[in-house]
Amino acid sequence: MISQAGADFFFFQNRRYPREAALEWVGNRYQLTHMERMLLHRGIFSQEKGLRRRAKCCKGAGWQSQLLAVDGHNVQITLESAILGRPLLMSNDGALRDLAGQSARFRFSEVSEMAVDTLFRFLEEFRPHRVLFLFDAPMSHSGRLADIYRRRLKSLRIPGEARAVPVPEREFPYEGAVVATSDSAVINEVSHWLDLARGAIEWSGILELAADFSSLILANPTEQYSLTDQSLF
Repeated sequence: MISQAGADFFFFQNRRYPREAALEWVGNRYQLTHMERMLLHRGIFSQEKGLRRRAKCCKGAGWQSQLLAVDGHNVQITLESAILGRPLLMSNDGALRDLAGQSARFRFSEVSEMAVDTLFRFLEEFRPHRVLFLFDAPMSHSGRLADIYRRRLKSLRIPGEARAVPVPEREFPYEGAVVATSDSAVINEVSHWLDLARGAIEWSGILELAADFSSLILANPTEQYSLTDQSLF
């Protein structure tokens, strides 16, 4: 059911139907739950957007020789979701995303420490040239997280820094660096991006997916739908 609903939603995105209206129509047609609708919303984009984002995603070890600018809370929360067994999905634009919606409710916990350990074990194994972690200052414990990350960088002798800033999106070096994030708005703006959370989760062997839409990208976006366009909305 989710597969067919995803194919329908993908079709509508390729035909440039309003995203929210298309999601409501598909959700109602297949009687999807709120979580199932969120899977489609966070996991499926038009072929054009998906391919454009995929083309900018770093593959292999090239990112290790460049400045790595990390969307701190984005990566941290995704790692925590994986550890806690929250739903994760592979989007058709190549990014691993969660459905936690924890940004506003983020609190540092024992799981947070486990997530930090998971990330830095990965960075110790695949050492980057230099790292810049940027955390969202208005969020709780952002200063504490930045301090923990600074100390971990120092202990591993990885060049870099960690800061809590008012709006990380305004301070990412969009040119001349690789930005680690799964935020679609940020990915749209950067020259190169890395799914750092996915790399750390896969390397740790804790990746379990609630849905995988990664193959939903090469379908012909102009194929005819079974219903006439006039009957959709």
